[in-house]
Amino acid sequence: MKENIILMLIMIATRCFGQGEITVSHANQTEDFIEIGLNMGKPTSKFELINIDTMTVTDNRGNVLEENFEYPLNYNYNNGRAETSRYYPPKKKSRELHIRGVMKYFTPSEESNSYFNLGKNGGIARNVNLVDKAILAENPDLYFAIVDSTVINKVFPDFKYRTKDSEPYRKIDFSFFDIIYAYRYTDEQKIVYFINDDPMPGYTNMTLKDKKTGIIYALTKIKRDISQAEKDDISVEIMIENEASVKRIPFEIGKIKVERL
Repeated sequence: MKENIILMLIMIATRCFGQGEITVSHANQTEDFIEIGLNMGKPTSKFELINIDTMTVTDNRGNVLEENFEYPLNYNYNNGRAETSRYYPPKKKSRELHIRGVMKYFTPSEESNSYFNLGKNGGIARNVNLVDKAILAENPDLYFAIVDSTVINKVFPDFKYRTKDSEPYRKIDFSFFDIIYAYRYTDEQKIVYFINDDPMPGYTNMTLKDKKTGIIYALTKIKRDISQAEKDDISVEIMIENEASVKRIPFEIGKIKVERL
């Protein structure tokens, strides 16, 4: 009986923590989607990351809204306080919405074997999987590497592109980019990277995906007029989620008014 009471108190505390910390920052509707933003009171830190694990949205008639993946949003962890999802509007106008779900709160650390400082770009081995071998033994689908042009040319031998319809197709000018990193993770175990302390590095990027392997290659321009010394000094860190470093926080919020834009 005593154990049951303790378990019940833990469940209540977890539920209250979730409801007390997670709020709706905005709920907006356009013709194509309803966007819901969640906010969690926490520091902005690469060692405190959030990601929506599950979220169900229903209207006042009890209809479940379908999530809209047509627009490029970040579906991985981020180091801020907000997470955003989009849904198709219900067929009939809804007065208010109700949401229920689970937020994952990821606190990577070396002690929990979920944080890895790979060092500086100039000293990192190229074209090899940098994920810890012990983790790969449990999940061989994980991949993170710093690669060079030889890999891109091998995987995409005939790739050409153009940025405007009036321009001719051309091959990649690799000298333009400062670093190329490649990654693959699973829904069950995600990888988060920080390049120069930034989870979304660069201002001009090219992203290519190998359909055979699922590996994504990100060619990134960090800054204008960067020197070779600065390129070599680019820091690379990765975080790999595991059960020891992830808390699942339930939340439930009702009577959400949607603002039409």
